[in-house]
Amino acid sequence: MKKPYKRRNFFIKKDFQGKLILGYFLFVMGGCLLFIILLGILSADTLTITYSDHDLQFGQTPVILLKNVIAANWIFLILGGTLLVLAAMLITHRIAGPLFRFERAVDSMIDGKLNDFISLRENDEGKELAEKINTFNRKLSGTIRMIDTNAILLSSLVMQARAAANPGDQSADVAEIYRKIDESAGQIRQVCSSFMLGNE
Repeated sequence: MKKPYKRRNFFIKKDFQGKLILGYFLFVMGGCLLFIILLGILSADTLTITYSDHDLQFGQTPVILLKNVIAANWIFLILGGTLLVLAAMLITHRIAGPLFRFERAVDSMIDGKLNDFISLRENDEGKELAEKINTFNRKLSGTIRMIDTNAILLSSLVMQARAAANPGDQSADVAEIYRKIDESAGQIRQVCSSFMLGNE
């Protein structure tokens, strides 16, 4: 039976998530403020009559509406703001988590570790990008393996060529060419061995 994935807070870019949450909150609050301002402008030249506590009150519609909304719905405003922040936290978690994972995978690639494949949760964003990065790591690993195999083959061919030639037939120039080819093949193998390769 597969264990359910437990969300870990340290696998996330918290500063990025905080900026996203603040952005969502300011966007929604800005929209509400814009609606209130437009309502106030459009109803500025109207009067409203209210009856409260055995009092009949006259006033400009925007002012009366604002007073009544704040007085009657302050608990809903606080609750709505809290729910908005929580909803933004859940939504941004699906973006900030994968972003952290992408950065960590790219850091591994810079260090030559091509075996660090990205796995995201079911509802996370960026699955297509993760798959492309994983495919790139697999293909690059395969290419490096092929280069390493050809470098081994090249060294083997140099050894066979040396063994096949008569000692008297080889000039100093040919021997130097063989040595340089062998040295270059060794350097290629050394570069290839500096990578940690992933499975194809």
